[in-house]
Formats: sequence, C-alpha cells, structure tokens
Amino acid sequence: MIGKSILVGLTLAALTGTVGANDLAARAVRERQQQSDAFSLQLQQSIQTFRAGNLAPQQRLELDALQRDQRLRQDELFYRQQVETNSPNPGALRRAETMRAEQERQQQLSGFRSEAALAAEREPAAQQPMRLVDPTVVTAPVPRGRRRMPEAEPPVIGP
Repeated sequence: MIGKSILVGLTLAALTGTVGANDLAARAVRERQQQSDAFSLQLQQSIQTFRAGNLAPQQRLELDALQRDQRLRQDELFYRQQVETNSPNPGALRRAETMRAEQERQQQLSGFRSEAALAAEREPAAQQPMRLVDPTVVTAPVPRGRRRMPEAEPPVIGP
C-alpha cells in the first residue's frame, strides 16, 4: 500500500514536471513570437514613415497616431496572451486558446498591413519622396596658354 502511494506520487510528480516543462517551452515560444511580431511591426512602420516622405504637420500627426494605436493594440494582445498562457487550464482548453491566440495574431498583422496600404493610397503623389537624380558631369573649357609658375615667397630671416 505504501509502495503504491509512492509510485502514484512519483508518477504525479513526473507528470507535473512534464507539464511545467511544456509550460516553460510554450512561454518561450510565445515570447519569441511576440518579439518577432514587434520587430515586424516596427519595420513596417519605419518603411511606412520613409515612404510618406515630407508630410504636412496634420498628416504627420495622423500617421503618428495610427502607428501609436497599432503598437498599443499589439501590446494589449501580447498582455492577453500572457495572461491566458499563465492561467491554469486543462490541455484541450489550452490548445484551443493557443489556436485562437495564433488566429488573433495573424489577423492583427494582416490588419496592420492593410492599414499601411490604405494610408499609402491616401497620400497624394506630391507627398511621395523625391527620387534620386543621376549625377551629371559638367565640363568647362581649360585655358591653353602659357602656364604661370607661382612665385616663391622670400625667406624669413630672424624673428
């Protein structure tokens, strides 16, 4: 009887350790994915800002507000995912939450891309950055007369 309870206890401890390791692995994967998503959004916003060029002050404020709103929505999603991952749930429910979180993440990234495309379409062509112009070579005539030698300065003697 005592041996059986020890065996059950060891089995439960092993399962708990496995679940704990899975939780740590899931947490590490989630954090890595969030870092990747944050970098992707930052890169997308940098490209969007560069393509916008010189905007009027009002348009610059609108672009900044859009980008700030996108970062806030992303931070809120990250927070919800962290809370859901840390809450104790049975395996099937956790898998369903993981799938839902992945769908939310994909929808959010897709929405950010479409918002950037719409913002680019709304900008007038005059606001687009100027294209670089190829440099041109300008030539000037070279005088072909007698060359003048520079005169040497007289040596300085004493202080």
